Amino acid sequence: MSESIVSQISNLLAALDDAFVERQEQSRACLLALLSGHHVFLHGPPGTAKSLLARAIADCFSDARLFDYLLTRFSHPDELFGPVSIPGLKAEDFRRVTTGYLPDAHVAFVDEIFKANSAILNSLLTLINERVFHHGKHRDEVPLIGLIGASNELPDAAGGLGALYDRFLVRAAVPPIADDDAFSAMVFEPQRGFAAPEGAALTLAQLAEIRTGAETVTVPSAIREAVVSIRHALREAGVEGSDRRWRWAGQLLRTAAYTSGRRAVAAVDVLLLERCFGDPGGSERDVRVIVRRALESLVAPSTRDGLRAAWGALCRPSDGDDLGEALDRRLAAVERFESVLSQAEAAVDATREGVLASAASSPWVVDTPPRLVAGVVARRQEIARYREALRRYQERLEALDLYGSLMPKVRSVQLSSVGHADLWLTDQRPPPLWLCRPDDEPDQWVPISEEGLVLSGQSAAIAGQLQRAANHDVLAAGGELKDASPWHEGVQVAELNNASLYRLARRQESTVQGLLPEATRAMRAFGEWLRGVAVAELPSPPDPDGL
Repeated sequence: MSESIVSQISNLLAALDDAFVERQEQSRACLLALLSGHHVFLHGPPGTAKSLLARAIADCFSDARLFDYLLTRFSHPDELFGPVSIPGLKAEDFRRVTTGYLPDAHVAFVDEIFKANSAILNSLLTLINERVFHHGKHRDEVPLIGLIGASNELPDAAGGLGALYDRFLVRAAVPPIADDDAFSAMVFEPQRGFAAPEGAALTLAQLAEIRTGAETVTVPSAIREAVVSIRHALREAGVEGSDRRWRWAGQLLRTAAYTSGRRAVAAVDVLLLERCFGDPGGSERDVRVIVRRALESLVAPSTRDGLRAAWGALCRPSDGDDLGEALDRRLAAVERFESVLSQAEAAVDATREGVLASAASSPWVVDTPPRLVAGVVARRQEIARYREALRRYQERLEALDLYGSLMPKVRSVQLSSVGHADLWLTDQRPPPLWLCRPDDEPDQWVPISEEGLVLSGQSAAIAGQLQRAANHDVLAAGGELKDASPWHEGVQVAELNNASLYRLARRQESTVQGLLPEATRAMRAFGEWLRGVAVAELPSPPDPDGL
């Protein structure tokens, strides 16, 4: 669509907003309905500017002929469709003189539309639906762009007006002015009235271009699914809509997208369905809730299933007996999930920007409803819960310390079995092996005896004995104490990480390779004690929904 038409529509809507107080939604509903080739019903008490608004909408089309009439229950068909042609009667050819009447109008405003009697109703139904006026043997096509009907009451369900009511695709309530400041301005300030800005009124050729272009607008599958879900929800709520109305509603959505400069229907366009179903001032509240709930689901990025699947893979138990490999696999799964999480965040942010951009580009939406972005917010909160759960789990994995948890357990088992495990070797021989975590300082090393007994309570005493022996050797050789080697040089040390401790507890002896025979015996004996305590498994990830 040409930028000129987009600009013209924006200028027309701005002028309508300036001319009418609290009528932004109604003016947009009227103009969009006529652009898409459909009719509007305005419901409200007398004196709420319904007729003024209809005349202003007619002025949005250059050279459009307006027919404006107030029906009563006594109105005669001649008053709407024109008088019977006298020359025609003389020639035995029944026809009406329609010039200046409804069949000759581009835009029509019929007040108290439901006062139509059967004589008017039959002709009116065909005229506004098929754009054809039948009189006698004549079948005339009419140039009607759209008809705006108004009433301060809804049609009686038993009054035979259901077919006429169904012809009005857009139904809008026109209540009295609610805001006090706006009311005061309406009462006491001069009213400018509506005049189409210069060059803004749409020509009939431009109208044809809009309707043709709207047919090329695509409807994404997600939008189609949302509309189907809205239809089901409306039925459950007792709000019916004919197949014809739904087809017309689809045309309205395409027209809204096209005149917003988009080639596909967006979520913001679906919001317009609120004006197409239900009764103004009645079931429209139910319709609004249903449509906006569907919008909430529609704009929520489809990240939930992907996140749950990736989290399920992360939570899946690791196969095999090697804790080190299991831990590596679990940490790799954490990294993979973090990548999925980042992609989900990017998708949510992109969706949010797209939703806000489409809302900003639409001239037909006055305010972006909170529910339009509520789905995005909900997904963001869900992602935040997953990220917090991931952070906590990652900290637990990185802090996994079998050494710190098993050594006290081994010591407790030994104390209950041999009375105490801090016995000092009677021959004062140094222990054959010291245990530590990787990167532990020597003062954190723990000695074990040849029987595999943990001598943690004697660590300092044994280290002192070894240091004194080293000092004695230096002094005996005539050296100075400063030349003595630190006590920990030359001792056998086994570094035990999570993986090696797990293998040792599972009778996998790779951790004793490279040790001297005495140290090997001590390690094996220690392994026997180790297998007498419970070895921790990998911690389970937390439940994100519980955070």
